[in-house]
Amino acid sequence: MRALKNIFSQLHTFVLWLLASALFWGWIFTFVTDTSPEKKITVYCDVPQMRDTDLAVALEEDMPEGLRMIKVHSFGYVMFDVESIDKGDIFIIPVSDMEDCAEFLAPVEGEQGIKVYDAASGEGAAESYIQYADEDYYLFLGSGSAHIEDGKALAVARQLLALE
Repeated sequence: MRALKNIFSQLHTFVLWLLASALFWGWIFTFVTDTSPEKKITVYCDVPQMRDTDLAVALEEDMPEGLRMIKVHSFGYVMFDVESIDKGDIFIIPVSDMEDCAEFLAPVEGEQGIKVYDAASGEGAAESYIQYADEDYYLFLGSGSAHIEDGKALAVARQLLALE
């Protein structure tokens, strides 16, 4: 009985160590499974729902040479780390958010953006991976992308546009 009483009196300490351990190992996992921006393409989608892992796997099937991975995230992923969105390579955003996002968007092949979803017809690129809302969506390259000059961001964007 005395041992149980001692354990329960120290329970808050055990819980704090458990939380600290989880945060530490989560950081280690992220550090080991991620790579530098020069070796990956990051795609951000401002959509209601998507199959991000499946889309990343589909895009990695024909990945440009020199890349190690393609990451696909929703805008919610960077909610608490807004500065990391500046380093995004490809963005899929609705018309209603284009003005708010203009600071980190770059034109694609001289055009403001490429339409990836037409709300009137209900047709768009990568529809088996991305659930679009009821408005037009456009694809942009990131103005802070490490892959605008080498063309890798554009190659992955074209690959994304070819997905059904």
